Amino acid sequence: MGSATRIVRMALHAFFSHYHPAASAAALLALPFSAAVLVSRSPALLQLAAPPRAILLLQPALSRRLRRVFVAAGFPPASQLLFLLNHRLSQSIVSFLATLPLAMSFLLLAKAYAVHAVVAARGRGARRCVGGAAPSMASLVRASYPAMARTQLASFGALLSAHAAVFAALLAAFNAAEALRLGSDGRAVLALSAAGVIVYSVALANAAAVCNLATVVAAAEGGRGGARAVLRAVLLVRGDAATAVAVALPATLATAAVEGLFQLRIARPYAVTGELTSSMVCEGFLIAYIYSIICVLDTVITCMVYQTCKMSHSCDLLELEEKGDLAA
Repeated sequence: MGSATRIVRMALHAFFSHYHPAASAAALLALPFSAAVLVSRSPALLQLAAPPRAILLLQPALSRRLRRVFVAAGFPPASQLLFLLNHRLSQSIVSFLATLPLAMSFLLLAKAYAVHAVVAARGRGARRCVGGAAPSMASLVRASYPAMARTQLASFGALLSAHAAVFAALLAAFNAAEALRLGSDGRAVLALSAAGVIVYSVALANAAAVCNLATVVAAAEGGRGGARAVLRAVLLVRGDAATAVAVALPATLATAAVEGLFQLRIARPYAVTGELTSSMVCEGFLIAYIYSIICVLDTVITCMVYQTCKMSHSCDLLELEEKGDLAA
């Protein structure tokens, strides 16, 4: 595939070469989704809206039920891994439910806009723009959105399967330790917990990289969506998954930093004072805009990964392998 540094440099060059289209896509399309994601991470702010408030009420009950399931399955009750999985999974489910409508609409349109802008600028793709101009919103919806929506739903299923596979592996490891009478050994439990965190992070990072690439595949190859796009993404990154994960790391760290900034500047002061001032609103919109820019930049980086993978793999071989896998 190539080095991660070179791919990131190519993506940054493409992003800043077409900054105004990318910034417009981020401001007009990705901004509502970004604001919803940031607000969904703050229970105090999430209570301001009625539908998300109903979702928020599910989090304590969901957290308790998940803990009971994990303990009944064989996870040590005092394990830090149990606390991490319980907290992370319950928070992710609440955030997913609160942002699902915007993720299926505004975020997908922003990604389609970014992918088409990059493909048109590089002169590749089945749908090139006349004279290098950005495609209209109607053509984006007609050509890309249905396939991207199917791929997004398939990606949700793939991520759910990745979670289930990791939980099954961790459960087998803890049950094996219990069978070997190592469950009472604090150091053994700590070592298993640390290994579980590493396995969980690596597995989800690989699954997220494949799902992001599948969305770009659906946007660039409009007729290929759903499970076919996910399969195509797996074939493209086969053997280069580490590079795909490394390329996605800067955007992941940047989004985490922006979420932390939102918690520090907006969510925490509001939780303490209970007042939402005009300056906090303006600053919140600015932070959400930065988050939107990072989302668009992450899409551009993934698009560069897609184009680099296409150049380094034989398209005929991929088609033959894909037909064989689908037939099997």
